[in-house]
Amino acid sequence: MSETPATAQTAFARFVRHAVEAAREERGWSVAEVAARSGVSRSTVFRWLSGDWQHHPELPKVRAFCAILDLPLGAALRALTPPPADTPQASPPLTDPTVEAHIAAIRDRLADSRTSAADKQHIRATLQTLALAASRAS
Repeated sequence: MSETPATAQTAFARFVRHAVEAAREERGWSVAEVAARSGVSRSTVFRWLSGDWQHHPELPKVRAFCAILDLPLGAALRALTPPPADTPQASPPLTDPTVEAHIAAIRDRLADSRTSAADKQHIRATLQTLALAASRAS
């Protein structure tokens, strides 16, 4: 059994809503400004926000929306293509695009050959400390 299109619409609407709220809080951008800067029409962004679309959003538009907000495209695609309901998940997917962007940036820094070994060690140690603190709190 696979997810209904309405579920993908709801998940993507949630993703877009979080992205627009983050843009408003962090950059002072309105929905209209997000639309203008991304090249995606205002009506399309509002349809995405409401989950009111008949066909999946076009990839170039989703890519432009994510690019202007510094969000990983993968986060948007995961929202658009949730796993089948009978597929077990190790952990719930992140829906906060800001968190997704931070995680992607950390992964990029760890994979970047220009990042020094000392910086990589510091990043790993910080992540380990956070993970251990979270497991103790549970």
